[in-house]
Formats: sequence, C-alpha cells, structure tokens
Amino acid sequence: MAVSIDWATKVITIPKADTTLVDAGPPEIRALDVDQFRKDLNALQASEAGMPFDTTHIHSPPVTVGGITLARVVELINGYTITFEDGAYAVNLTGANNNVSDVTNLNAVSIRSANSGGLIQGNISDQVVEGAYSVRDVLKLLLAGGAGNVSGAPAGPILIKDPSTGAITRITATVDASGNRTVTAIDVS
Repeated sequence: MAVSIDWATKVITIPKADTTLVDAGPPEIRALDVDQFRKDLNALQASEAGMPFDTTHIHSPPVTVGGITLARVVELINGYTITFEDGAYAVNLTGANNNVSDVTNLNAVSIRSANSGGLIQGNISDQVVEGAYSVRDVLKLLLAGGAGNVSGAPAGPILIKDPSTGAITRITATVDASGNRTVTAIDVS
C-alpha cells in the first residue's frame, strides 16, 4: 500500500509501511521523510485522478542566506488532512519544516515534529566558523582544552590530549617565563 488521497474528503492516508523503522522499541519509532512524502503527493496530483483537485501542499526548497542553507518547508494547504495507519507507534518527521502535526487526524500514532525557525539543511558540524575551522573542529578543540589530559606543564612544551582516547595531541603550546602561552600546533583530525 502506498500514500493515497481520498479526493472527496481531502484525507491523505500514510501507511505504516511508507515510514522507516528507527527503533523497534518499545515504543516503536518510525520516521517519515517529509521531502519524499511531498514528492509522492506531487505524483498523485499529476495523475489523471488528481489533476482536477486542489493542490495539496506548498513546497519551499532549501535557501542559502549568509552562507547557511536553511531547510526546505512543506506546508499542507486547502483543507487536506493526514491519517497515519493506526497503531501503537511514533513517527519522527524528518527532512523539512512542515505542518504535518497540525493537520493530522488523531489516532494512536504519536507524531514528533522537529520544526525549527533556523533548521539547517545538511550537517551543521561542517559549517566553517572561523578561518578553516568547522564547528566539528572547534568542538574537538574546546573539549580537549576543557577536559583533556595535560602534560609538560609548566615548563613545556604543553601537550593537551583528546579526552576520549588520549591518543591525539589536540593542542601543543609553549609557555614563557611570564606565563604567556603560545600555541604551536593544533590537530583537529
């Protein structure tokens, strides 16, 4: 069974099989890729049966503002509602900001929306924050600086290790007679 639309009642039915198992639970958790869902709706609307009826949704694709790519938005419109196949499971809505939880017909299925005014497309940890350092790099350095083991102090060179394994020297520094630190090497690998 696939996503279907009762054009007369404007009810969109989403079978459990069209969601992805995330955790067998209990409770069972599934995911609905909202971007794929809107593509399924587009196909139904483009069919001979769907052409005469009102548009089901508005889609705003990802947009880049100030170097950050904001996520897509999918909004169901024109009085369409959604019914998930009934059962004792939860559905995480992924892949787009959306109003699915606002237009869902209530049953035993729990809907989990993760909408955000600043939902970012892609992986935020890869965004560059300073120079060539990504968010991921900066977090590695901050964690090492705050929780990593230190050796060589006070005479130096000071070695600050990653706290998880202690195998990587994240920060290497020297200290002069006045206590001023000079970083000589950084490793964010």
